[in-house]
Amino acid sequence: MKLPLTEIKWLRVVVSSFLVVIVSFLVVTIITAGYAFILALEAHGKPDQVAINHFAGSLSLWFMPLLEMFLTFLVAMISTRKVEKSISIHGFLIGLLAGSFGVILKLCYGGQVTYRTIVFFLIVIGLGFIGGYLSQWRSAKNI
Repeated sequence: MKLPLTEIKWLRVVVSSFLVVIVSFLVVTIITAGYAFILALEAHGKPDQVAINHFAGSLSLWFMPLLEMFLTFLVAMISTRKVEKSISIHGFLIGLLAGSFGVILKLCYGGQVTYRTIVFFLIVIGLGFIGGYLSQWRSAKNI
């Protein structure tokens, strides 16, 4: 089956992929800000910056990738509902771009490409495809 590139809803794919990375980054930022606020209340003044940095580093190390994986799956399912053709390909492309944006964001903040980064990238692509596939399966089932 051929899929002309003109049939792909590129704006939907790019916006959905950006949404995954931006929301996961914002959630981690809000959680870290909440932790800093709690530390400031406990200290009755300026919070311990080392503790905040340690918390943010550990949170972004394990929570942000998990959140990106979950959001990629969820956004691929939701975003591909209105696509008429090649829904699973749209999900795959959402996963591909979301994984790419996540890796680029990691590199911008001084991270390195390791085997963990590559595995994360492949899982995000797979979850995007699965989200699109499930959306396609549900739409075919409803017809």
